[in-house]
Amino acid sequence: MSLSLNARSVKALKPRADRYIVRDAKVSGLELRVSPDGAKSWSLRYRINGQQRRLKLGEYSRVSLAKARAHANRELRKVDGGTDPQAERQAERRAVELAKRDSIETLAQSYIERHAKPNKRSWRDDQSKIACEILPKWKSRPVSSITRRDCRELLQAIADRGAAIYANRVGALLSRLFRFAVDEEIIESNPAVHLPKLGVEVGSRPEGEREPKAYSADDVRTIWQATEALDPAVRAIYRLGLLTGQRPTEISGMEWRELDGAWWTIPGRRTKNGRDHRVYLTPTALDLLKDIPQIDDEPRVFRGWRGKRQLAAVNAIVFAGVRRREKPRHALRDTVATGMAAAGVAVEDIAKVLNHSYGPRVTAGYNAYGYDKEKRLALTKWERRLRAILVEQTNAGTVVSITRGA
Repeated sequence: MSLSLNARSVKALKPRADRYIVRDAKVSGLELRVSPDGAKSWSLRYRINGQQRRLKLGEYSRVSLAKARAHANRELRKVDGGTDPQAERQAERRAVELAKRDSIETLAQSYIERHAKPNKRSWRDDQSKIACEILPKWKSRPVSSITRRDCRELLQAIADRGAAIYANRVGALLSRLFRFAVDEEIIESNPAVHLPKLGVEVGSRPEGEREPKAYSADDVRTIWQATEALDPAVRAIYRLGLLTGQRPTEISGMEWRELDGAWWTIPGRRTKNGRDHRVYLTPTALDLLKDIPQIDDEPRVFRGWRGKRQLAAVNAIVFAGVRRREKPRHALRDTVATGMAAAGVAVEDIAKVLNHSYGPRVTAGYNAYGYDKEKRLALTKWERRLRAILVEQTNAGTVVSITRGA
């Protein structure tokens, strides 16, 4: 039925058992649909190219009669000009969906789930860089709109806040991210390939300009003493780093079932190369673990101290008295490697202790020897050297003891 509608008459329309339609006598094609549940909605019927179409205009009362008439008149003028409003709206929706599908945010999610997680142990680092550096700048932008200049400006902004080396890391991630987009045929070329490095990596500096990552003997004594007042579990995390030379994440993730007498077997799921790795625990290392109580149904040795965030505040205390390193806990690993070399341990044995590859890969593929004897000897030599460092008298006349509870 067709009525001369007004605001009052529209409001007064009551629902019926079946949905019914009221047509506006003032604007051709404008309709109000009234559902059995009382909901009312505006739509516009029109004909274009011999076909009848219906365009939704919105719900009443969010869209008043006056707004519905104005909207309908705008769309009817498009029809008079040969434009199909319904087709136009569908095209806009497709464009929005396409932009969303090809946005940086969607690409980043796909990269993490389909590439980083299956292939990289450090995928959380990629996820963090994306969340902190990339998405805040480009979240809603289509991947195809990102230019090389955009990439350089992003990295320069990071470098300008004093994090040039970190900018290099973000640049490497951008290159991987856009290479993934090329492989997925989202874009044709990688805008982040061969970006200039804004920070000089330590390994690229001339020999005389490189700062040693390993801690000095004075640093070792300072670090050891700084851990004395810590909780036994937290103390063990840092001192095991100095005693075993294993990676910080491998130590923090230690489980009781991995321990067997004087040996600690790190499962392949937690090692960098994906292979099980046996570590000899010297008497001092075992004493540290004896101070940590075992909790029923808790497999982890260092419960609640597994990540960087949990140890960030502790790092500030432990490493307060030594020269700053970018990765202070990892520098303990460099210290152990350097100390073993100084103690006369062969470089190939140091590699086995650190679970690094050494020598031709073909030979390594044939060699099934476990090197337990060499590992035990290497870490025993290092413990003796560490003891000598810790009991050495400092300029102030104090002595740092390696014994438990001192």
